[in-house]
Amino acid sequence: MLKIQPKVSIVVGLFIVWLVASGIIIYRINTRGAYASIGSTDALNYIKEVGQADPASVRLNQSYSQWALALNMSDPSNYIKTGLGFAEGKGVSLKNITPEDPHSNKYLAYYFQAPGTAIVIGTMIKLFGEQSVWPYFILIAGIHFITALLTCILASRFIKEDVYIFAVGLLSLLSLPILDFTFGVGLFSSEPLAAPFIVISLIAISNFWAGVRNNAFSLKVVCLSALVFGGALGCAAYFRDVYAIFAKFSFAILILIGLLQRNRLKQVALFVLISSIVLFAIQYPWEKRNQRHFGEFTMSGSGYCSTGLWDQIWSDYKESAKWSGNAAMGLGNYLAPEKTAPVIGLLSANKQQGNKYAWQCLIEAICKKPSQAIWFKLRAYDCLWFGQRQYWYIYAWCLLSTLSFFVFLWMTRFKFIPEIWLFPLFLLCISPLIHYEHRYAHPFLFFLTPIAAMYVVRYWRSKDHLVV
Repeated sequence: MLKIQPKVSIVVGLFIVWLVASGIIIYRINTRGAYASIGSTDALNYIKEVGQADPASVRLNQSYSQWALALNMSDPSNYIKTGLGFAEGKGVSLKNITPEDPHSNKYLAYYFQAPGTAIVIGTMIKLFGEQSVWPYFILIAGIHFITALLTCILASRFIKEDVYIFAVGLLSLLSLPILDFTFGVGLFSSEPLAAPFIVISLIAISNFWAGVRNNAFSLKVVCLSALVFGGALGCAAYFRDVYAIFAKFSFAILILIGLLQRNRLKQVALFVLISSIVLFAIQYPWEKRNQRHFGEFTMSGSGYCSTGLWDQIWSDYKESAKWSGNAAMGLGNYLAPEKTAPVIGLLSANKQQGNKYAWQCLIEAICKKPSQAIWFKLRAYDCLWFGQRQYWYIYAWCLLSTLSFFVFLWMTRFKFIPEIWLFPLFLLCISPLIHYEHRYAHPFLFFLTPIAAMYVVRYWRSKDHLVV
């Protein structure tokens, strides 16, 4: 069984470190504004030129509206604008303020992104007012700290000594790519709010699989683990609906393992059944709302018939490169630029037909130019795991993290350890389609590689074989 919580000394030590780190972060944001997110400099420069925004102008004592205008055209800006609409009693509606019309009182019904982040922002505005984002910064800083503690709990599954669990917490708490994004332009993004739910889901599946591995069937443990796993990822989907896809991917892998290891199929099937029911029940109210108002049974408009995905695949790859860096956006446009306008046009007119046509055109383009397609994706593949190459210290942090993960897999003889490698396997499987924005790998760098790194260090220092 997993430890219920890290020891008090670990919590206190990490809290002191986090207080010091937070002071540095506060100084950094109040000196550079949203440009503190150096890993997103390309995107910030792009929105400054195209969206008449000013990412360097914002400080923590400024209003939510100022942040929304300074980050205009970005995802965080849309979350803030929708939060403003929610706080002003308009439901999940985007307040359509822009640099050209900063005092607009027009509201747009919004469902392109999942609603959780906007609702949290709106609730904070209702509680503490709109004039300063300080309360929201404190909330995100607290959630970041809690997530690091949850990572320590997950680490206790593999490591017993407090000093190494504390080190796991440090690597999680001070992860450079996470700090760089979350406490800059990503302050109002969905990633930090989804993070604790993802760790909780990994703790739940770890608890479940420990019983399966030991052939210790317990109906109570299976049911409780399934409830937590499905519930946590259902909640995470309200911030990023991709985590519902991750849940379904996990179900498929578990069923596959169950079919290969028949003695475990009963437990696996029960776990998947309960988790999927809970996941569906949590998502259903919002999906039904979108069907009622927009005719689409989906968590977000960007996910319905893969609308957002196809926009990324068929967008002008040269234009996308101006803000996305080396992220391999625009595969379809790169292979068959003549198909871009018809695909985007049909998607706009009819999402279901556009989805089929986009798939058809992409498959045809890849079949005609397979080597170009492989080169286009692989040349940028490291960006998903390591971040943009121009920031060598973030790149190096991610590189060492990933190397430690591979060493961990080798040391454990590539055993099926779902809490450790289900998420990276998920990224690996969907990466041929998605573009390589390294924030997608945040759970990998935030939760999993700190555990892998300390497992490796512990192993080589003790020369003992740890039991997995």
